[in-house]
Amino acid sequence: MNTDLLVVGDGLAGSAAAIEAARMGASVALVSAAHGSSDRAQGGIAAATLPEDSPRLHALDTLAAGGDLCDPSAVAMLTSAGPGTVRWLESLGVHFDGGSAREAAHSLPRVLHLGGDQSGSTLMAFMRSAIENEPRITRYRARLKSLSVDDSCGGAIFVGGLSVHAGATVLATGGYAGLYGLTTNSRISNGKGILEAARSGARVADLEFVQFHPTVFDGAHSFLITEALRGAGAILVDDRGERFVDELLPRDQVARAVAAHRGRAFISATHLDPELLRRNFPNFMRNCRRAGIDPLRQAVPIAPAAHYTMGGVVSDLDGRSSVDGLYAAGECARTGVHGANRLASNSLLEAAAFGRRAAAAAVSAPSVPSASRSRSIAWRRGGLTVSDVGDLLDSAAGVLRTGAELKVALTRLRSGAVSGVAADAAEMAAMICAAALARPASVGAHQRQDEPAAIAS
Repeated sequence: MNTDLLVVGDGLAGSAAAIEAARMGASVALVSAAHGSSDRAQGGIAAATLPEDSPRLHALDTLAAGGDLCDPSAVAMLTSAGPGTVRWLESLGVHFDGGSAREAAHSLPRVLHLGGDQSGSTLMAFMRSAIENEPRITRYRARLKSLSVDDSCGGAIFVGGLSVHAGATVLATGGYAGLYGLTTNSRISNGKGILEAARSGARVADLEFVQFHPTVFDGAHSFLITEALRGAGAILVDDRGERFVDELLPRDQVARAVAAHRGRAFISATHLDPELLRRNFPNFMRNCRRAGIDPLRQAVPIAPAAHYTMGGVVSDLDGRSSVDGLYAAGECARTGVHGANRLASNSLLEAAAFGRRAAAAAVSAPSVPSASRSRSIAWRRGGLTVSDVGDLLDSAAGVLRTGAELKVALTRLRSGAVSGVAADAAEMAAMICAAALARPASVGAHQRQDEPAAIAS
């Protein structure tokens, strides 16, 4: 089929891109394999909307969290777009909860929530309603197979035979934290869009930067425990009930403290108002009780898990990649906003703001011929299942890393022969481990125990 714009992925970035392009008069094909990470977001959207706040203060917090590796121009654009992005979402019918919450590493309360700790699913319900009411958007369910790239990106081919020819393509396929064994993501967040972009010649960067959420239920059926709970006063304790870390430090620092802690770690909300917990944290209450825990009386066991990835397809402020006609937005894009570590709740803001910008640029800009780029040849790798790949990432490219472990994992990932989904997973995992091995110094979410100095290389 032919269309003006192909958007791959229907999370917040892809949905925002599709709506923006349609409102500009373009025909849009919106193709996704399944709902991704946006629906799982519990924290809200960060924006400087209070009188005492400003985009400049928001930018300073973002830069500080990013370990001096953020692109200041991208950060300034994002934080300046915050209030306008909130108004744009409201124009689609989105209703935010009253007030703003403070989350880790924010100097002021600036995080807007929807439905308490159900922000992602609530927000995406509004987005899907807006898409259903937009006749220029046609939706498809299919899994990406490859991009169609010769002199420029002319669309994509999907598993099952769907082929879309487009004037421009926006990748909004999410990150790669779902490759890890311990993760807050769905398994569809496997880096497939990033991998196909790299195979097509697009630049990728910063794949070593994986943010681990410090508070994930440590049990048979893990679930994310929103950071907003700590913002509301919950504390992290050991098995004797003693605090061992400042809960509002940046995520990477809290995750390291939990990972390095001897014995089990817990989050305790037993001292908080029960009505506040029931009203603002229904997911937390429901999930705990499903696990046989009463959070009003018991501390909840936690462990860090792969949560958000800062690396991806290198893109400019308008989402352009190094391949003509190919744009990227959301977690699959490396915009420079997050640097080495994402500031809490900047992800939904980035997805909406950059999704809109990528669509506007893709629809407005004429195609410019570029040099032909051939697809790379995938490594042969053997005997590895997707589960094996996850275990290797957990052990070698987790919260705390060493060069020796990364080398062993990289050798394993690059050896032997398998095919299909496992091969893609192994190749993406190898790219992560290679990037982590190539950065010997610790910075932000990338921590090398053998080279622990917290400076950028």
